[in-house]
Amino acid sequence: MDLSKLSKTIIKLLGFPDEFMAEAAIVNFYHPSSTLSGHTDHSEYNLSAPLLSISFGLSAIFLIGGRSLEDKPVAILLRSGDTIIMSKESRLCYHGVPKVLLPKNDQHFNYDNELEEPFKSYMQVTRININVRQVNNVV
Repeated sequence: MDLSKLSKTIIKLLGFPDEFMAEAAIVNFYHPSSTLSGHTDHSEYNLSAPLLSISFGLSAIFLIGGRSLEDKPVAILLRSGDTIIMSKESRLCYHGVPKVLLPKNDQHFNYDNELEEPFKSYMQVTRININVRQVNNVV
């Protein structure tokens, strides 16, 4: 299943309108000292369309506030596999990632064979976030 089909499946399961069309994806790579400054997602023409944000690897603290930088943000712990969906008002709220968390000694990925070891090693020191979005209005 490609990323577009996966995104559409998730959106449909959550009850969003079936018109969602994945038109763009951004892949963010984080090392343990990386951050993502507070920003809004306001550039797309259709802000009602959901934006999917899928996390892999290291955990991170995600902050989301309001439309103003003065609004106090709420902290959310994102773990590998977590997905955030933002649409409408939430896309216009400031959000960011101020902290990527180092793994605990007991936190690890399970793999079946030694061929997967390089991937395992990489994911224990990296956070990857893939966000998928619809850019245009569906006609």
